[in-house]
Amino acid sequence: MDIRIPQVALGTSRISPEKLEVTIKRALEMGYRHIDTAFLYGNEEAIGTTLQEYLKSTTLSRQEVHITTKLSPTYMKGSAVGPALDESLRRLKLDYVDLFLIHTPCALKEMDTYTEEITQSTELMSVDLRETWKAMEDTVYKGKAHSIGVSNFNTKQLDYICEVARIPPAVNQVEAHVRFPQKKLQEFCKSRNIQLQAFSPLGSPFFTGTTDINRVQSSDNLVEHPVIMEIAEKYKRTPGQILLRNLVQRGIAVVPKSENPQRMKENLQIFCFSLSDADMNKMDELDNGIRRFVFLWYKNHPQYHYDVC
Repeated sequence: MDIRIPQVALGTSRISPEKLEVTIKRALEMGYRHIDTAFLYGNEEAIGTTLQEYLKSTTLSRQEVHITTKLSPTYMKGSAVGPALDESLRRLKLDYVDLFLIHTPCALKEMDTYTEEITQSTELMSVDLRETWKAMEDTVYKGKAHSIGVSNFNTKQLDYICEVARIPPAVNQVEAHVRFPQKKLQEFCKSRNIQLQAFSPLGSPFFTGTTDINRVQSSDNLVEHPVIMEIAEKYKRTPGQILLRNLVQRGIAVVPKSENPQRMKENLQIFCFSLSDADMNKMDELDNGIRRFVFLWYKNHPQYHYDVC
């Protein structure tokens, strides 16, 4: 399925509730036209309220704003997918989302209620990904999702779905940055006409992590890396803009998370310059094959995939 999405989305994971409303309004005012959220972020309600208020007070139409949300791993049984999207739509105050992603290939035991808290079951459960995908396709047929895709899937899992898909995945959203550029996965996605989209495109330099993911070491802060800083000086851009431009120039859409007004603005200003082949090659050399986010609570799941491409 061909899909046109804005190449830069506002990532909303971990934006504090007290800053979310002003951040969403500011993003729309700046020209962001893609908001990325998820059931697990616990902020769909706030985003929906803010979006509706903004649309009513401006000339911006719903059709001009691309909204992505994601299926919680606790609702991956076929019978649970549709109701889970209905709940997300209720929270978002929308009739449809532009893109609906399976958040992870690793299913967790289904919860009995749609809690408003950012909590989830921790009991692993095996679900056939084809069953989940069939139910995802049904959300398109019902007009509740315009496009569907996945997040955190590897090539084997994508192939498993594509073999039977009536609607192929439009997007695969994964961790990607110069330290972990996902080149093999990108090549595979191109062969299947799947758009690769990067979360953590700056390497999450300001996120210290928790016990369930790899800690992002301050000594490996990409926005302070000498090579990135040197290239940024050459182009009179910020290190963050260089990192984002690298991915976009490779054909990867990006989902930078920020609530800082200046950085939010800078993240959109990456289309008026290009990096030379020599500088792109310099950045290629920073690849160390180390992924930041490994979600260790899934380690024993049969679909755990973070050690392969």
